Amino acid sequence: MDLTTGIVFGEDYYGDEVNELAVASFNYVKQDIADVKKRYMSLGFHLHEMEMRRYHEGLGYDNFYECIEKNFHMDKSAVSRVIAVWKEFCSKDNSNSGKMWIDDRYEKYSYSQLVEMLPLKEKERFKVDADMTVSQIRSYKRSLKEKAKEQKSSTDTLNTSDTLVQTSKKKKSVATSQSVSKKKVPPYERGCITGKNPNGTCACCGCNETVECCADCKEDCNGRCGWIEDKEPVITQLELPIMKNMTQREDFINSYKSWNIWCRNEYTEETFYRYDLPDGYVIVVKNYPYYSEWSKKENETEEYYLLFPGYHHLADCKTNMTVLKEHLKNMNKK
Repeated sequence: MDLTTGIVFGEDYYGDEVNELAVASFNYVKQDIADVKKRYMSLGFHLHEMEMRRYHEGLGYDNFYECIEKNFHMDKSAVSRVIAVWKEFCSKDNSNSGKMWIDDRYEKYSYSQLVEMLPLKEKERFKVDADMTVSQIRSYKRSLKEKAKEQKSSTDTLNTSDTLVQTSKKKKSVATSQSVSKKKVPPYERGCITGKNPNGTCACCGCNETVECCADCKEDCNGRCGWIEDKEPVITQLELPIMKNMTQREDFINSYKSWNIWCRNEYTEETFYRYDLPDGYVIVVKNYPYYSEWSKKENETEEYYLLFPGYHHLADCKTNMTVLKEHLKNMNKK
């Protein structure tokens, strides 16, 4: 059976071998849309996964939204709403990773109601009952906006008054206060003792006077006093749990924040978590934040990698949750 049947490929597709993961992602979305009234949460999950993993590129598209519109006639706003509803109202595990199903608290609400509830804060959503109509929810949102405007006007008035009072106090304080200088004692006068020098006392450099002693310095003190031993870090990891089904395997992968941190990239805000498997393979999960224009909130997502023995580049090991679970399953059979 040709799984690519029905796919409208983009201009960048030249008839080459199709990425199997991209085709699988496409078919998940296709199945969800076929029963969208019941599977809109699953649809949001799979659309988000397709966008984050850039599977649309394997189908010949530079733009994710163009791929969805060409194949499923959903415009960008419709796609964004479905993804936003999934992110806000899906069930989440202890590591805050979203599942494909709705949280128990919102299971009685319709998709239309959830869309209207997206801009609301958590405490505001508690006042929206499942039996309220969309029109009633909109009226409730308007009342919140009017109340917020009244509070802002009142706060601005108070702030103006407080500013005048504080300005007056600062002027009086400047006129009567005197600066008191505190003498700093240089490190060599402190005569720091680390206990590592066989001759006794050694003079601590102070590392720009941010530490009292070389023993407390995070920098390489051996270049200064030469008596602090290098400490080799001891890296341990949690014991691999016994996993009997796919749900347990997925829960294990989603608990990646309890694994060892492999490395960080402060510039791209990426954190890589690593778990070494007994068969020589390594699971790596890359976590990074992003800003959602739809919900106006900071969110985070993941990318998955399965490092095989002798791999050359991390990018060659990129994979998805399904492949990782299958590997854990097959590993137990060996």
